[in-house]
Amino acid sequence: ILFCINPPSTTNFDERLSTLDNRGPDERNIACGDGFIAGHTRLCITKPMKGKQPIVDNEWVIVHNGEIYNGVHNKQSDSYHILEAIRTYGPNETPCFLDGIFAYVAFNVSTKEFYAARDPVGVIPMYMAYDGDAIWFSSELKALNGLQAQVVFPGCIVTQVGMNKYANPYMEDGGKFTPSKGHLRELLTDSVQKRMHLDVPWGLLLSGGLDSSIIASIVAKASFRHVQWVNLHTFSIGLEDSPDVPWARKMASEIGSWHHEYTFTVEEGLDAVRDTIYSVESYDVTTIRASVPMYLLGKYVKKCGVKVLFSGEGADELFAGYLYNKSCPGPTAMAAECITKMERLHYHDCARANKTLARHGIECRLPFLDKDVVHFAMNILSPEAKLSKTHPEGEKPTKWFLRDEFKGHMNEKLRTRIKEQFSDGVGNGWIKALKDHAEETVHNFEQAAELYPYQTPKTKEAFLYRSIFRDLFGEEGEKTVFYTDQTTACSSESASTWSDTFVNDPSAVGL
Repeated sequence: ILFCINPPSTTNFDERLSTLDNRGPDERNIACGDGFIAGHTRLCITKPMKGKQPIVDNEWVIVHNGEIYNGVHNKQSDSYHILEAIRTYGPNETPCFLDGIFAYVAFNVSTKEFYAARDPVGVIPMYMAYDGDAIWFSSELKALNGLQAQVVFPGCIVTQVGMNKYANPYMEDGGKFTPSKGHLRELLTDSVQKRMHLDVPWGLLLSGGLDSSIIASIVAKASFRHVQWVNLHTFSIGLEDSPDVPWARKMASEIGSWHHEYTFTVEEGLDAVRDTIYSVESYDVTTIRASVPMYLLGKYVKKCGVKVLFSGEGADELFAGYLYNKSCPGPTAMAAECITKMERLHYHDCARANKTLARHGIECRLPFLDKDVVHFAMNILSPEAKLSKTHPEGEKPTKWFLRDEFKGHMNEKLRTRIKEQFSDGVGNGWIKALKDHAEETVHNFEQAAELYPYQTPKTKEAFLYRSIFRDLFGEEGEKTVFYTDQTTACSSESASTWSDTFVNDPSAVGL
């Protein structure tokens, strides 16, 4: 989506919209009128012969990116449910009544009032910029190049009076209960099922880890009554020595899918770094490390004609799956860490999953980040159920509660497999190659603080990514990214102090 309110008399709107063509290769439309220009590039997934955007009637103009799961029964498309909700509940209240992932702008042609909203977790990206009297909204930073862009934060709605939170905050001390066995499994099953309204070829990303294997096991047993394309395809990626690929192959065999493996080389990965940074619009080290393989896999998946991929992102943040979580001192610290990770997820894994695949015209669906699953994990489940080494009943594996939910419902070896971060699981040589490449190519690291006073890169690798980002997006875009060097295996700054044995590196090295 691209929307300009109070546009100037001359504008490069069409040129800016063109930067979003990859996200929506199937259809492209612009609507303009008194006080607005609205643009939309569409990736057709449900009701491809209908659902044209921008949505225009005698009162509202709406553009939407995402999927509204409680709107699938609308005769036009799920996006048209937003218009129904505005008429039923009012424009300020509408985001609270949407079940799905979304970034949309609704403009009232009579009052000239606007309402721009983003989903509670931030699965779908959204940016805005003020330029004189004009107000711009966009799916990606690149469409606002040259403007002082800012992030529209998850769970927020932007109106004439500014940006305000509509979503309820997470419980500060976490939930109070350890629910009955099977409840989480039911929520995840429902989450997958509601995402199965598909009229185009689709598939699953299989990393060979717990989270993607859980999604695969559910999908394999799900009802396909709403699905036009029923053949189940799975995809994995890795270097020649990847520990993930054999596990993914095993899971694919378990569920009887048509399995596709893409083996990339270090050289191929290094060659894709710049394109990946352009796609994911970040200079964060962890994000880039993991985004390159996902970008390369998306390039391959596009050749297969697949337009939707299911993935397991979000489980580690919700259920404390990263290895550093083993050292969490107690429930209070665990609740705080999970909140921090969830509030920052839109900068990292959500951006990676959405943008690297959208670059190739593919939508990524994330069942773990369903609103009911997130509410369960953050507001109902006791943070004690996320403790591992410090659990009061004795040491447990990370994500033990999630693992226990699927005992007897999936391959036992996969269910109990130890965590591998995606950037590590694709192959041991990948992280080393990136660091070595930075050592060889960065020759002015001593100027880091002078060149990049905001979130100054602390390593040559971080410096390399930042310099590419600056070249692509200019200094104006730098504050739309979150980067810190004070981290251990994706931890927050606070959690990086939990153990004296932690190594200061964004991957799992040293844990």
